[in-house]
Amino acid sequence: MANNALIQGAAQTGKKFLDAGSAIGAGIAAGDSTTQINRTPLRTKANESIQQKVNGYMAKMKTDMDFTSFTPAETKSMREFLLQERSKYTDAAKIAAQFKDTTSPEYLNAVDVMQGVNNSFTNLASQLGSYKKGKVDYASAMQQGLFSNGNDPSRSRESMIAYGFYDGDGDGRSDSRYDSPFQIQEGGNIGFKVDGNVVDYGDMAEPFVKDTKFLNSLNKTSENAYDSGASGKNDNQYAQDSYDQSLDSALQNEDTLRSIIYDFKSEVKLDDVGNSLDAGNITIEQAREDVKSRLLVARNQAFKDGAREYKTKQNKATQAAMNPAQQFQANAMNKKLELLESGKEITARTQGNKLSAQMIGGGGFGYYIIKDATGFPIEELGPGGEIIQKKFSRDEVIDRLDLNVMGLNN
Repeated sequence: MANNALIQGAAQTGKKFLDAGSAIGAGIAAGDSTTQINRTPLRTKANESIQQKVNGYMAKMKTDMDFTSFTPAETKSMREFLLQERSKYTDAAKIAAQFKDTTSPEYLNAVDVMQGVNNSFTNLASQLGSYKKGKVDYASAMQQGLFSNGNDPSRSRESMIAYGFYDGDGDGRSDSRYDSPFQIQEGGNIGFKVDGNVVDYGDMAEPFVKDTKFLNSLNKTSENAYDSGASGKNDNQYAQDSYDQSLDSALQNEDTLRSIIYDFKSEVKLDDVGNSLDAGNITIEQAREDVKSRLLVARNQAFKDGAREYKTKQNKATQAAMNPAQQFQANAMNKKLELLESGKEITARTQGNKLSAQMIGGGGFGYYIIKDATGFPIEELGPGGEIIQKKFSRDEVIDRLDLNVMGLNN
């Protein structure tokens, strides 16, 4: 049944921007990272298709139509159930009237039947009221695009059919074979025939909504980290550890995890994780660990970006007090850094040694190499003991080539 509180909460929570994708390394499938990252996951496509069908159906409905009213078939089903139950109650009442001994098993059985009928009427009234409200909430959430693309498409389709919004042929009317509706079962429970199976309304799992609250918390964390770096503070290890623990807790909720993977493509670029999940290449636990790792990197990158902004402001202030010769040297270094960022190879002499550096790759997935005086890249031991080319960060290049001179805009 629909969770109206969650739907309203999602509608009231605004979106903010968190570019985790540009702060992380290559995706899970390293050999196919570009394809994985850019391709929309199948789960997302399936849920978006369902939303388009439901909204298309509602757009063709008459504006004054009350879609919470019951269809003739549903009204007939209710009438038949009420007549059947009343007959059962009357028969039981006649049996009970025959016994003076109110402790006899026959009398007690008849009373139980009568009480069961009353309970079924109460239960039916409650479920019908809940169903009508759930249908309104479902339609509103669909129109606002609040349901998560991380939902199992079969769950999304089940709700679409149960609430009578299935319009496969696009004629503006719910298809007759799915026009539910509901069936009234034993005890006044209502159920829906979905693809040959009867789904009890009380047990029906509603689609969950997008977790924009969690997204905004990620954004706030990155903002705080950036502001800390931009104010010249050192990174707070306690804040990092606290964030790590909060991610552990939040991502244990699978709905939250799937929402952050599938819902916010423009804010958090995790399509490669979604594609790997859809293909069965990774488990949900592996996805959880990968998402957490990326979000931690994004937070740390936000601090570094803020710290770089702080250095830039400090250097500009210092450069203003330089003499012409110092300004010339600083400008030359700044130009070298611009060349480095454009992918060109730069050289510098530090402590009498000539070193060169170049950026490899880009688009958030690049790294830097440094070559010694002989022109060979600096190497290191790999995890298996093999010799591999060492990858440097931008800050490491600045330090190794001694580019962090007075007035350098880094």
